[in-house]
Amino acid sequence: MTSPAASTASAAARTAFAAALAQEPGVHDSAIVAAMARMPRHQLMPRLFAPLGNDRPARQWRLLDVADDPEQHLAVCYGMDQVVVQLDGRPTGPLTPGTEYAGVPTGQSSGAGLLAVTVQDVHLGPGDRFLELGACTGYLSAVAADLTGRQATGVEVDRELARDAAMRLAAIGADVRVVVRDGLRGLPDGEWDVIAASFAVRRIPTAWLQRLAPGGRLRTTVTTGAPGWHATALVHRDEAGVLSGRLAAELWGNVPDRAGGWIPLPNTPADSGRSRSSVLAPPEPAERGYWVALAHTLPGVRRHWNAPGFDDEAVLVASDGSRAAVTRDGSHAVEWGPRSLWREAEELHARWAAAGRPAEYRLEFTGAVQRAVGGPGLSWQLPMD
Repeated sequence: MTSPAASTASAAARTAFAAALAQEPGVHDSAIVAAMARMPRHQLMPRLFAPLGNDRPARQWRLLDVADDPEQHLAVCYGMDQVVVQLDGRPTGPLTPGTEYAGVPTGQSSGAGLLAVTVQDVHLGPGDRFLELGACTGYLSAVAADLTGRQATGVEVDRELARDAAMRLAAIGADVRVVVRDGLRGLPDGEWDVIAASFAVRRIPTAWLQRLAPGGRLRTTVTTGAPGWHATALVHRDEAGVLSGRLAAELWGNVPDRAGGWIPLPNTPADSGRSRSSVLAPPEPAERGYWVALAHTLPGVRRHWNAPGFDDEAVLVASDGSRAAVTRDGSHAVEWGPRSLWREAEELHARWAAAGRPAEYRLEFTGAVQRAVGGPGLSWQLPMD
């Protein structure tokens, strides 16, 4: 039984959560904020991992249990960051609360702002048939059930996470059905008015598009494996069955599916590289449309955030070992490996500027082909299944 003190603490945490969420970038729907705050998130994730240190993504964590450290547990659970509930696919049952663990998250509830914007983007309304892919704790599905007034369905590939979610959702009275399935291989039977993926994909799976009802909306993060350069796909099927959509460069995005992962960082080169002067200064991070285009049109390229020894420079790396380090003012660049990465980035910037500096790209669907179009001379095809 929950003590009066614990109930008071959780109510205060949820009130503060609602106030903070309303201030998150892009969040504007008060009904969604209220629904997210109504949901007892702490009961859906009684054990979670708090990140340690300043590195992001974190690799060291402390396991928190709501019964052992309720104050810190509530602070993490009702913060704005993602909440990690599983590391390296291991069950948390045998682990000791308060202990530090190393690992990579394999189960997490997305950041609160991202969740709110997701629900806003799909215009979730009363009676909508809602499907979440990568449900994890089921929190988003529970919010959707509250807003639609009908049962929501969450698909989760991890059996332990799915079992725990189903049990905890039932305990709080949330009308959510949890299905154990790999959402990349197919969806539960039926048509869906809203499909929301809580993980990122390289392209929108055909199986998802086929199950989208006339008038339906689909939202997912599309990734190339380059962290920090998020693109959100919003797809609509009209009453005649025709698909259309847009790919928008965003502040937030979901992490890749378990099989996808991030582009790895290559080893630091041993030689001094090839120097150039008077180059394009690295575009600001806020020019997200450019960085999304770079990720998609320069395959295997990512930013090396906080690269050792390059505090004042932007560093690009590629999966083939190529690398470029560029000063903030564009006065100097050094390149290594088989590709001239920064020269490629400059050529793309010229194309992006000529196309009108788009922050959003039109998604076109022709048979099995999915293409993003930003304007004259700037388009690309998403990878095939």
